[in-house]
Amino acid sequence: MKLYTKTGDGGRASTMNRRNIPKDSPVFELLGTLDELGSALGAAKCAAPKAAPLIEPLQSDLIRLCGELAGGKPFASEEETANLERVIDSIQKETPEFSGFILPGKTPGGAALDQARTIARRAERRAVTYSVTGQVPAAALKWLNRLSDLIYALARLTDLGGAEEPPATDVPGSVPAVRAEEKGGAGAGRRLNLRSAAELCEKVLQHGRETGLRAVVSVVDEGGNLIALMRDDDAFLVSIQLSQDKAYTAVAVKMTTEQLGRMAQPGAALDGIQHTNCRMVVFGGGVPITQGGRVIGGLGVSGGTAQQDTDLADYGAQVAKQMFDS
Repeated sequence: MKLYTKTGDGGRASTMNRRNIPKDSPVFELLGTLDELGSALGAAKCAAPKAAPLIEPLQSDLIRLCGELAGGKPFASEEETANLERVIDSIQKETPEFSGFILPGKTPGGAALDQARTIARRAERRAVTYSVTGQVPAAALKWLNRLSDLIYALARLTDLGGAEEPPATDVPGSVPAVRAEEKGGAGAGRRLNLRSAAELCEKVLQHGRETGLRAVVSVVDEGGNLIALMRDDDAFLVSIQLSQDKAYTAVAVKMTTEQLGRMAQPGAALDGIQHTNCRMVVFGGGVPITQGGRVIGGLGVSGGTAQQDTDLADYGAQVAKQMFDS
């Protein structure tokens, strides 16, 4: 199949619900601006690799929004907007209060995100122009407005933390290296939050890919509440809930789910514990995350056999130790 089709040589094109319209129509202006925004986010992802786990889902969502605006499956909704708001709220907990205008360019990653933010604002203006035709749902306008807010928040977080630094080079089969400023007593004060949890999930998923395992990784806080969840392509749907339950179990009993499984055997000390709480998992894949000897959260892995999940979770425990307890 050739890359070029020649069907648009006359300056006209079609969407799924509109046929043979000029390429400078409001719908194509909007779709083109959203495409530009996705590319700008790609550049920002390269400039700020630590923010990549938060940026990449936005790129995928933009593709879904373009599909909706071109006449495809609905995407924008109150729930999707609420998801963006939750991320914004989490970021604001990690940054000083935003006030007034900022001068972009403090860090390469922050500058790239600020450029993406301005394109997001332009996309919103294009959407308002196109909305007079009734082709842009109110939910899409609201989602776009919140998207630019999120990109702004990400830029400030990146400027604050220097997230544009490339990840340390990993040695195959080893735990990823941790930057010097992340080392020190009690994890050098690193907190288990959205940013660090996303980083941990990404490293564990990447190691799983290297071993041929497509998994779901969850991180919960010390109360068993979900902080971050990442699902690899083609991972089992059942693994979504299982990974969360494994992370919860590791926090609830302050041991690995593999250890709990041995203690839950018939006649053992905790025989029957799995029947007291529907979230208790008594096979491998869940490990506690500690800092200074205190359990601060849990990591859950699901996607393969019990042994595969155990091995990947143990790898995650080593990464977490370097991040929080080295």
